[in-house]
Amino acid sequence: MRRHAGTGVECCLPDTHYPRPHHALDGTLWHDGLCPVCGGDGTAEGGLCPECQGGGFVLVELDDEPGEAGP
Repeated sequence: MRRHAGTGVECCLPDTHYPRPHHALDGTLWHDGLCPVCGGDGTAEGGLCPECQGGGFVLVELDDEPGEAGP
């Protein structure tokens, strides 16, 4: 399961939930995407990727959830 890039909390949904956000049992919601520095590999320049800290994913800010009406 995927973990939140900042807190490490685990997503409780199966990976087939995309494009809905990840969801933790505590109610935390987040979106993530492949790290732009390492491309999801977790390493950069022969060491741990400084952007994702080796996780391969970074948080992504989205304005609205899919299917929700904007302001």
